[in-house]
Amino acid sequence: MMSSSKQKILVVDDEESLCEIIQFNLEVEGYTVDTAYSAEEALQLDLPSYSLILLDVMMGEISGYRLARILREQPETAHIPIIFCTARDSEDDIVTGLNIGADDYIAKPFSTREVIARVKAVLRRTVTTETERVPERLTYQSLVIDITKKKVSIDDEEVPLTKKEF
Repeated sequence: MMSSSKQKILVVDDEESLCEIIQFNLEVEGYTVDTAYSAEEALQLDLPSYSLILLDVMMGEISGYRLARILREQPETAHIPIIFCTARDSEDDIVTGLNIGADDYIAKPFSTREVIARVKAVLRRTVTTETERVPERLTYQSLVIDITKKKVSIDDEEVPLTKKEF
């Protein structure tokens, strides 16, 4: 319960009653939950502040697939896990959703218990990878270790190292 208290979830679905049911059940689990009834409405929100987005595929002008693509293209939202919740559950739809970058896919009708279990599972996977992420550069006084380039420098002078030494 404690770890979920800081986690914000956005539910984007044009069925208001469904949004309210999901919102209520996730809030009971200790999450902070916001709802948007269209992709356009969702785009007005502070999207980088969310830990996870539950997204319907079939909505007005902007589909859930298109919104997911927009989120994946922006560096500040590219890491946010997305779970599609949709009546479109053919193999092609599921593959399309996963190829766009969805972390999970739930077919409607679904039980709220299944939604909660999948939300928890996706957050477990993504929270551990977030905390385990290694910084690109480590710095201590004049020592700089560039992890991505595998280079070390002191006072801006590169130190020649073998792979093993690095």
